[in-house]
Amino acid sequence: MIIGIDGNEANQTIRVGVGQYAYNILTRLSQIKSSNIYHIYLKNPPLSDLPKSSSNWQYHFFGPQKLWTKLALPFHLYFDRLKLDLFYSPSHYSPSFCPFPTIPTIHDLGYLDTPHQFTHKDFYQLKNWTQTSIKNSKHLTAVSQFTKSQIQKIYQIKPENITVIPNGVGEPLKISPDQEKIILKKFNLLNQKYFIYLGTLKPNKNIPFLVEAFAQFVKLKPDYSNFKLVIAGKKGWLFQQIFSTVLQQKLTKHVIFTNYIKDTEKWTLLAHAQSLIIPSTYEGFGIPALEAMKVKTPVIASNIPAFKEVAQSAAIFIDPFKQKSLTQAMEDILKPSTKQILIKNGLVQVQKYTWSKSAQLLSDFFSNFSI
Repeated sequence: MIIGIDGNEANQTIRVGVGQYAYNILTRLSQIKSSNIYHIYLKNPPLSDLPKSSSNWQYHFFGPQKLWTKLALPFHLYFDRLKLDLFYSPSHYSPSFCPFPTIPTIHDLGYLDTPHQFTHKDFYQLKNWTQTSIKNSKHLTAVSQFTKSQIQKIYQIKPENITVIPNGVGEPLKISPDQEKIILKKFNLLNQKYFIYLGTLKPNKNIPFLVEAFAQFVKLKPDYSNFKLVIAGKKGWLFQQIFSTVLQQKLTKHVIFTNYIKDTEKWTLLAHAQSLIIPSTYEGFGIPALEAMKVKTPVIASNIPAFKEVAQSAAIFIDPFKQKSLTQAMEDILKPSTKQILIKNGLVQVQKYTWSKSAQLLSDFFSNFSI
């Protein structure tokens, strides 16, 4: 099979969400021995940490960059002499018109339920570009069974036309104790008990709700008054309410905003936290939960379908609309017996999700794809 891939989400210096998925899938895919030949299409030259070019892994980069998926890429595919068997996108967006069968990846459809959580421009693009990609596709991939079920429900796509290629989790970086101390000192967390949220700052992450629940937690007992809440992630959109909630709750000395963090910082902060808390109102998957399990940090997660699918018995599930539910979970997860059970279950659960397994699923899918 000769396969084209849109590699732009992977070709970024800061990778979150879809970028993380694309980078890890492509990296592992390039390592699988196969008769498939891959052509990776980019708007910029490939970054140094992308897989190296080889006889079956080749890059093509060209412009113009503006509306690249809508114009530059489709025209290139039509007029280039190279004939592909299919074109795969690790994101929602396939080329707007394409001479070859297209296969986009759908990560989540939450924006359809909560358009008010997006700018008008972003919502218009997500809704219409995704709909066009799905409508014109030969087949779809989804990152979870939940996302697959949503595609079936909303777009009336037959289940046999959707293949689940889940997210995975990589191995934690090996970080020396001295380096860990430096990182913890950087964020004023050395010898400090704290909860951590990990992810982009945007409405569906439900962070004001987390801050308000934490405000009640620190009042429960004198011992809890010294706890910190670490909010680790870059600013996304419509995030102003998060900061105003911290001010309203008088928690400026308790809440630490890290902005975007490096991998060494991510693994260190996760490993030393009392718990990861992810109280989202909607998700298509839940990579941070798996990363926490990997370093034996227990998880508190909202009881939404994607998190229940990914975490199963390795998390305390809470109602993302009831603060008491989360406040109680914060207290419960400090009990040694509860922690021990969650950590044990997490180490088993996380083995189900690796990037190598996901890449192998994708490679097998390509090899068996019927044109």
